[in-house]
Amino acid sequence: MTNEDKRRGLKRPNPLIRGDKVAILAPSSPVPAKVLTRSIESIKFLGLEPVIYPSCMLSHGYLSGTDEERALDINTAFADPTIKGIFCLRGGYGATRILTMLNYPMITKNPKLFAGYSDITALHLAFNKLCGFITFHSPMPNTGYAKMDEFSLNSLRENLFSNKPLGLAKNPMDEILETIWGGKTEGMITGGNLSLLQSTLGSPFEMDSNEKIIFIEDVGERPYRLDKALTALALAGKFKDCAGIILGTFAECEEPTQNAESTDIAAASLSLEEIFTEVIKPFHKPTLLNFRAGHIYPQSTIPMGAYVKLDADQRTIEFA
Repeated sequence: MTNEDKRRGLKRPNPLIRGDKVAILAPSSPVPAKVLTRSIESIKFLGLEPVIYPSCMLSHGYLSGTDEERALDINTAFADPTIKGIFCLRGGYGATRILTMLNYPMITKNPKLFAGYSDITALHLAFNKLCGFITFHSPMPNTGYAKMDEFSLNSLRENLFSNKPLGLAKNPMDEILETIWGGKTEGMITGGNLSLLQSTLGSPFEMDSNEKIIFIEDVGERPYRLDKALTALALAGKFKDCAGIILGTFAECEEPTQNAESTDIAAASLSLEEIFTEVIKPFHKPTLLNFRAGHIYPQSTIPMGAYVKLDADQRTIEFA
């Protein structure tokens, strides 16, 4: 990739238009029938025509079908010229198991809108890195778009139905970006769910952080586990190589309240702020905290692979 390519960001798939056929598929965990129904209604609410792929109705333990079945759905959806976009039904677990089974040369030739988050981070990393096109870290249809808050819905629509630069990112009202380390920087945005970033280290699908802006979020992890995952990224050189860091939401990641009379040393914890200060701040990269994207609502949709200007002094994020 040339320096000019880095300044432009990755190729942006064609935006959707009302009436487009889009795939709903399940690369990770299954859902009950009522959730699938809600997901179909979500796509129709956006004015799109949902095409339901087999993985949405399959179950193999905690997976939506076997690895072969889930990988086949993704390959088939990208190969079908009538399908203009792909929505992942939900996250959970399983996307990493199919990474070696996807037809990347074919997918590279057929870039199209691809949306999801959480466990879907594994697929964002693969498509951004190996196929060279932008994907969308966004709410998934299982949440019910028709009942989603206005901020989240507007952000989703701005990304899916337009190819115009987003400009300055907005946080929901009263949510303030905080500076961990100051400075200005720019580069393509990468990253996603911290657990997935850690789990792909050492593989061909690991995050390429060189001169990039790393976005990180997670949910339901104890502080020491977040510490361990962030330290793994640090040991792998990800914070040393990157241009800057955007810390998203870390929902339900605080240590449970302990009995005040407890003398159990193992129950003690560092706060999230202390972990960020001790693990990330020493790299002296422009870093912002509390960008509202991840496992929380309202949330922003992020075009992964887009070019970003980060000003940690003025606490601004601009998508160019």
